[in-house]
Amino acid sequence: MRSRMCGAALDIFRSHGTEAVTLRALADVLGISHTLPYRYFENKDALLAGVRLACFGLFDSYVRQRERTEAGPLERVFSVVDAYVGFVFEHSVEYTLIFATPQPPPLRYPDLLAARKRLFDHAVNLVELCIDAGHVHGDARELTHCVWASLHGLLSLHVANQLVHGEELGALVRPTICRILGLPVAEAARNEPRAERRPVVSARHLRPVTIRGKSR
Repeated sequence: MRSRMCGAALDIFRSHGTEAVTLRALADVLGISHTLPYRYFENKDALLAGVRLACFGLFDSYVRQRERTEAGPLERVFSVVDAYVGFVFEHSVEYTLIFATPQPPPLRYPDLLAARKRLFDHAVNLVELCIDAGHVHGDARELTHCVWASLHGLLSLHVANQLVHGEELGALVRPTICRILGLPVAEAARNEPRAERRPVVSARHLRPVTIRGKSR
């Protein structure tokens, strides 16, 4: 039931945004008692945290399945970067909910914070491998923070259709990462990322959700 509720809440978000995600709307969509959702989530923030946790599980699996674990350290880093980009193209709604919407303080929902930390710490470990191999110099955690912030900045701008100054996402990601890591920008040409596509967050991709018996 908890999983069903999270899936239905994600559908509401997909069609109407976070303002429409309420426990009452969730009950209406699922055709259940208005009190039942409160057995699973104390309030709207808790519900959204549950949805974000499910989305982050999808994100984590997507990235790890596409990491080139057999490759050298730099190739592994770039494969993870490419997986982040691929997730935005294929799951932009989930990405937006995880990273591009206002949220309560992270410590309030430790399971969600732990999920975020696992993937970030994995990225730190990859950068440490690059440092150990002599490809990159500096503090692994600091460099990972810089890469993390810059990459998510580019992805968020892309999802919001705000990369409007002449360069597209595919042309920016790898050169940005190379500059942060102190690598020759020519390194970005290795294993070219997928061709640029427009983000999929647009009205034609939103699925209608029925609330109180009406399709909206």
